[in-house]
Amino acid sequence: MGLIRFLFYEKKHLAYTAFGQDMYYKACAKLDQHGVQYDAVRKMTGSLFDTSRQTHIPSTRNNDIDNTQYDFYVKKADQHRAQGALR
Repeated sequence: MGLIRFLFYEKKHLAYTAFGQDMYYKACAKLDQHGVQYDAVRKMTGSLFDTSRQTHIPSTRNNDIDNTQYDFYVKKADQHRAQGALR
C-alpha cells in the first residue's frame, strides 16, 4: 500500500500517530470538528501473547492491550490546522 500511496495519492505529511482504537477515534473526531481532511493508515496490529503457556495463540483475556498503530496524514497546507486540532 505504501508504494501505491506514494505513486498515486497527493503528497501528504504525517500529522499524528495513534495507538489503539480509543486514540484513533479521538483523533478522528478532533480532525473532523476542525474540518481537516486526513488519511488514516493502519501500520501494524499487535496483540499480547500468553507467554505462561509458551504458545503463540493470542491471549483472550480482557486485559489485553490494543497496540495497533494508526498514522494520520494531511496535506502540507493543513499541517498547522491539524496540529492545532490535535492539541
